[in-house]
Amino acid sequence: MKVLFVGKDWKFKKELKNELFRYINYDKLEYLNSFDISFSPEEETLIVTNSHTYPLVTRIISTILNQNPIIKENQLIPENAKFSKNSYLVTINGVEVNVILLEKELPEIFIIAPEYELINIFNMDKDIAKMLIEPILNPRKIDFILIENEGGFLEMYTEPLENKVKKELLNAIPFIVFGNIFKHIIKNLPPRKITFAESCTGGLIASTLTKYSGSSDVFDGSVVTYANRIKNEWLGVSMDTLKRYGAVSEQTVKEMLLGAIEISKANYAIAVSGIAGPTGGTPEKPVGTVYIGVANEKELKVELHHFKGDRNYIQYQAMMNGIRMFINFAKLYSKDVD
Repeated sequence: MKVLFVGKDWKFKKELKNELFRYINYDKLEYLNSFDISFSPEEETLIVTNSHTYPLVTRIISTILNQNPIIKENQLIPENAKFSKNSYLVTINGVEVNVILLEKELPEIFIIAPEYELINIFNMDKDIAKMLIEPILNPRKIDFILIENEGGFLEMYTEPLENKVKKELLNAIPFIVFGNIFKHIIKNLPPRKITFAESCTGGLIASTLTKYSGSSDVFDGSVVTYANRIKNEWLGVSMDTLKRYGAVSEQTVKEMLLGAIEISKANYAIAVSGIAGPTGGTPEKPVGTVYIGVANEKELKVELHHFKGDRNYIQYQAMMNGIRMFINFAKLYSKDVD
């Protein structure tokens, strides 16, 4: 976790800082006199502010999220933030950022969490997954949390597990990916390659994958084709298709997929075209309408989704569903335990 202290003078809060450091484990610590508006976290980040810098930081975070800063319970926060007194939690490009106001007492820190095991489960109903997991974990008195995430698959959080337990889970549920999805792709896809043809996600999938070391082993490049002319000239999507069905359509995404594989020579492609909002929707295709496709040289698949939320959240949901589709399409599940 990264910790940023934003403010010129923290010497009057020495006791509070010492208390804070007793609760957090951090990899990086920085002190800033001002806040960089281009802030784009690559790891979970705790931003510690004082009464002078808190309003500025909150307005900047709101701008980055394309949200309005609002007052709730006498506290300025981004409109969709999870919050408690003098603390709020937001997600920026899939990374958790916790902003706290450090004054007379230490506020709740949402980002603090014990070490945990993350297990992703595909192609399975939550109740069925729970039924298969409980006989393995309950006798060992291991608690777990099972949630449906934005990508349409399940995430299980539990304490770190022994390899023996992981193997039992893998035998019971073959559609498992252990740990971070993107790191899993980087580790298990080579020597095969993947590319992306992105419209409404604006390069988010490529940007997220390349945050992780080793991504060059699976990714040579991709294209962001926002305008119809660029879809046509760069990916070969026919103008007839664009005029007849529109940029946000199954037909267009199919041609985006074929064009992406042709120009990149990659083994797999993910393509996304949709309406992230807040404008651009129609009665036939409201904001949140997104077509997502995945393909290889021999076959392809396209799904239609109707996402809810603000612009950034719709983009994030589109990315995660694209990754889910790819994992299933390539059958890139965990085959063993490291």
